[in-house]
Amino acid sequence: QEHGFKAPVKPGVKFHNLLVVSLGGNGQYQHVINNIGSPTSGTSTIPSTVTNFP
Repeated sequence: QEHGFKAPVKPGVKFHNLLVVSLGGNGQYQHVINNIGSPTSGTSTIPSTVTNFP
């Protein structure tokens, strides 16, 4: 999938402490939110995080 979260970029819209993870190679993501954050891949369960958005 492209991203775990999708949000509009406009005043008042903020996210904190987001994470996405691939469980056993299922649910792989290119980004955490919109086009921000590292991808998850393979069978590793190491999360990709974004502390603050935007």
